[in-house]
Amino acid sequence: MASKKEILKDVPEKNLHYKDTTSLKWKGDLIDFFKDKKTKSALEIGTHHGITAKMLSHVFKGVDTIEVNPKRFNIAKQNCESRDNINLIEGNAYTEKAYAQTLYGPKYNAVIIDCIHTHQHVLKDIKRALNYGREGKPIYLIFDDYGHPEAPGVHSAVNKAISIHPNLTLEEYIGEGVGFQVERKNGTKFTLIAREGVILKYIK
Repeated sequence: MASKKEILKDVPEKNLHYKDTTSLKWKGDLIDFFKDKKTKSALEIGTHHGITAKMLSHVFKGVDTIEVNPKRFNIAKQNCESRDNINLIEGNAYTEKAYAQTLYGPKYNAVIIDCIHTHQHVLKDIKRALNYGREGKPIYLIFDDYGHPEAPGVHSAVNKAISIHPNLTLEEYIGEGVGFQVERKNGTKFTLIAREGVILKYIK
């Protein structure tokens, strides 16, 4: 793996045009978390503009990533064109048709969940992710927007999933902390009310 400094070189911060990507700290914390682990493959549910997917391609040998919006998908293709181990899938992450196009699954070391942020959709993403682990081996579930004040479904679904799945545990918080502020292009802002992200571990 390249150094964290090299991977994050020229990567934009989470602000203005890039408010929907993960922060540099979130990305850096994820790189640190996996640097001593075997990282064969990852699934990203929600590509957006591909900025996080490009970073993941340095951490994992192969990345499957799904984006439903055609405009965002095309931007992600441009952003990821220098990487040959990213499988960009244009499709709905809540249908099986999209997952039929994966290359690096169906078993993954990690699933990055950053799609529809309602409580029920995040629970669906978690349920799917739990099926992708290898027997007796950990699979890591990684979330953005755990502390986003306008997307409480991520926070509530993660906590609910931990309470109902005995082998699902909170492994580490990642990203910016309480009080980190993101500004939108229209001048409005939001401030994190909990840590930006969280990593869960599950063993079948």
